[in-house]
Amino acid sequence: MITQIRNGAQITQVSHDAATAGDPAGLGLALAVAAELHTPVTRAPEVASAARGTARRTTSARPRRRTVRG
Repeated sequence: MITQIRNGAQITQVSHDAATAGDPAGLGLALAVAAELHTPVTRAPEVASAARGTARRTTSARPRRRTVRG
């Protein structure tokens, strides 16, 4: 069975067999088609490194504040 899915201006043909649609809800078939259409994409290197490079300042990094008495 071949399913055609319109993605914007493109039509993507996904071929699959009846073995993937074994369960009554067709969950296996749906997951197979979704995996074919939406392949995992890695993040851009500059975005991935920026997320790890930022650090949160802790209170120990600042000098201790003293109360003013007088």
